Order: sequence, then structure tokens, then C-alpha cells
Amino acid sequence: MSLAQVNNDLLLERITYQVPHQAPAPIPWPNGLAPRGVAYGGAADAPLPSSDVVVVTWTVAEGQALADVLTPGMPSTSWKPYAHRWASYETQLTGRSPAREAGCMGQVAQFRIGDVEVLALKSELHLATDGVTAPIVQLWQQIVSEVRPKLVITTGTAGGIGAATQLGDVFVVTNAKFNCTKEFKNKPWAQRLFTGPGIGGGGHAAAFDTLVAPNASRLDPLATRPPALTFGGPLGGVETVDYFGFANTDDSYGIVSDYPDARTEEMDDATLPLALADLADPPQWCSIRNASDPQVASSIGDSEAQGRWANEIYKRYGYWTSVGSAIATWAVVANLN
Repeated sequence: MSLAQVNNDLLLERITYQVPHQAPAPIPWPNGLAPRGVAYGGAADAPLPSSDVVVVTWTVAEGQALADVLTPGMPSTSWKPYAHRWASYETQLTGRSPAREAGCMGQVAQFRIGDVEVLALKSELHLATDGVTAPIVQLWQQIVSEVRPKLVITTGTAGGIGAATQLGDVFVVTNAKFNCTKEFKNKPWAQRLFTGPGIGGGGHAAAFDTLVAPNASRLDPLATRPPALTFGGPLGGVETVDYFGFANTDDSYGIVSDYPDARTEEMDDATLPLALADLADPPQWCSIRNASDPQVASSIGDSEAQGRWANEIYKRYGYWTSVGSAIATWAVVANLN
């Protein structure tokens, strides 16, 4: 089996891996700001309802964590399918597209934090698995046109960049850069950098340490300190690649050298500002990513061995690191009250 085939298998394994469920310890939310699930009554083929904020996550493990933290009592398996205009997406899928098997673009739920209404979606579309038309861009634009949100958040797991980034660290950024070298290398946006105004969590961000503490021990023994929450300023962003790659100590994928200011790398986030760039009055956006697997030591072995190591770390810790990024998402949303 070629390295490309191995990497494709590892990519799909990461997207679809379902964690044996073990509910997180109770989170000590501030009074009046605990997330509250709201029953979703929309039909699969109906447009999405209006909401103040949209939160999109990507893998099964991320969806499980987001649901456990932000839609309590409504596990991700109870979220409803979203398939409005499905026929226009189905023709853009490949044999590797999770959306083809799911028969929808994602699963949705609603919740509130204080007075802020939020629509959550676990996407089944992915840049690195679907067709070269990049239907995820179409989905972003459809979501925004239907929901009319003030803010769109993309969140989930990512590979950490740099020795200082530890397992579970969370980064909230408004810069995103494509580093597409495979199927999308000839797109005009293949190396495009998007920058946005900073976003914060106000006083709620200061609660992160307290809120994440009940579950921080789940990152033992790989983490040597509790997770840290960082809000990116003028520098610092997320790097989006179109293949299963990771930052290793030799930078053999060129991830670090391509975007030295990146804090994490993943495979979808830059599609959001790309989609918003075509809109007349786009909402604000941000990326909230957790380091589910830290920088890989090249000494582990060849690229295949390194990739398998990264995936095993993801399987063990991806859900628990996503609890942290869900809490960071809460801080950003709570700040809108």
C-alpha cells in the first residue's frame, strides 16, 4: 500500500472514529450561563432556522464532545440530519465522502447560552474527501444565507505546531491560510491567506482554567500542564491542508515553513473565510481549534509510522481535547450576551 493510500485511510479513520462514550465530569458554569439544549424540529430537507451564532465541527469525536458540553441531554446521536438541497451536493461527492454514506450534509442541534441562540452542525462534508468543486464552500454560503448569523465559528481538533504547543491547548484565531498541495493545488486560493479582526471571550475567557479543570486529568500522562487558552492577535492563525499531514520536528510536510505564524493545522477552516469572501455582508468568523495531537517527533520512524502514532494519540485524546475547545466556544458565545 502506498503512503498516499495509508494517509487517506488515516484521514477517514480520524474523521469517523467514534469514542466509547464516557461523559465528562460536570462543568461549573457561571450562574445563568450554563448551555441549554433547545429541541430542534426542522425537517431534514428544510432550511435551517435563524440564529445568532453558528458553530460547525467536523469529526465524530468532536461532535460527541460538542454535544456533551453544549447540548446537555442531547447527545450527538440525537442531532437531526440536514439535507436541504441535498441533490446539489450529492453529485460533488467521491467514494471517500462521509456525506455519501450519511445521506446528508451534516447533523444539527440548537442551544442557548444566556440570551444568545446558537445553531450547531456536525459537518459530513470535508475538503480532503469530497470532489474538486469543494462543496463545503457551497455549504458555508447556504448556512449563512439561511441562518443569518452574527458570528460563525469553526471548531474542533487539529495538529499542534511547535514544541510549545501541548496536548489540549486551545487557540481562538481569525487568520487562516490554505496550504493545498494535492487535489486543490491549482485552485486560485490554494495558498491564500485570510485575515480577520480579532475576537475575544471577555471576562468569560478567564473562566477557562476553572471550567476545564474537572476533565483536565483526562489528558494525562501526555500533558505536563493544564490546557491553555490563547486568543490570536495580529499574528497567529490556523493552516488548512488538503491531505492528511502533520507538523513534525523535521517539517517534512512543509507545514511550519509555509505559514510560520500558524498555531495549528487541520483540513477545513480556511474554507469558511473563502466562502464568506464572496458575500456582500458576511458575518464575523473565527476558528477555535484544540491540539489533539502535538508536534510529532520525526525520530518515531518513517512518515507512515509518524502518521499512525498521531492517529493513536487522536483516538485516545481527541474527544477530551475537544471538551476544551467546546468550553472556549462557550466563552466566545457567552461574551455576546
